[in-house]
Amino acid sequence: MHNKLSGLLTLAVAMGAGSSVFAYDFWGVSVGSAAYQNSTHTTFDGVAASGAQYVVGGWKYTRVDGAWSDASQAPTPGEGYLASRKSDAQAIFFKADTDAANFVIIATSARTGQSATELGYDKRMFGPGDLKIDVGGMTLGVGLRLDDLLWAQDTSATQAQYQIYGTDNKVMNMHSRDAGTLGDIELDPTWGRLGNQDMALGSDRASAFYVSGSGTNVGSATVDYAYTGVAYNGAHVYAYSVSVPWEVLGQEASSYSFTASWRPDCGNDILSGDFSGRCVSTVPEPGTMAALAGGLVSLATLRRRY
Repeated sequence: MHNKLSGLLTLAVAMGAGSSVFAYDFWGVSVGSAAYQNSTHTTFDGVAASGAQYVVGGWKYTRVDGAWSDASQAPTPGEGYLASRKSDAQAIFFKADTDAANFVIIATSARTGQSATELGYDKRMFGPGDLKIDVGGMTLGVGLRLDDLLWAQDTSATQAQYQIYGTDNKVMNMHSRDAGTLGDIELDPTWGRLGNQDMALGSDRASAFYVSGSGTNVGSATVDYAYTGVAYNGAHVYAYSVSVPWEVLGQEASSYSFTASWRPDCGNDILSGDFSGRCVSTVPEPGTMAALAGGLVSLATLRRRY
């Protein structure tokens, strides 16, 4: 029913600028890296043949099936903030099967969190946000965070960077960032983010992670995680596999339409896409290179930056 990411390695030899070193496959899509414009960036090959819908982002450039995207601005607070990470958001890929809506999120946000000691905040951990799905007037939060992924907040601190903010831009009364949502699906939960207090009021970037138990639990998703083998300048690229049953979405495989979006805990980088269509085939196992009927539905990229 649910696909799982296997971390299948595909070896390739880089022959120069623009050539990829492939490291990871899912649905026949090869994730790799290649040099372009004097730096290294993430590449995706085999996308058209996979039949996946997608939205891509990334730091400066992203390559899909041999075509490089135009340059994009690094998210606030900018490339110098921690240049080795390049970008939190890389891509969201989507495929439908008869049982579930299946997503693969490519990001540099580690499942176990990444310390931010370069900022002098000893306990601060940047982790993955939660997947947000808007469908039929409902908002669903699909949990991606582990139980022990916490970020201790000094209750006596007044610095804006230490605070946890809600979607109304007000400080949330949380001693530590709420965790432990893995696989849980909640209807209309309360959303928050870390830092970035200058974010525009009501910005969709504010919906980074939801507060566990703040909404109504309506089901569960299958969530898998893998390191893709892609890394540059210390930035490791990860894959999150998420399968959400159609009955939870209130949709059917024969006809579906919704918006799915993801941003990291800090909320400064976002990928969002409108996904619609009908299921014409089941999702293949990772590494399968067979082309599927239906072809590629290319989505407009919403790389909203500061």
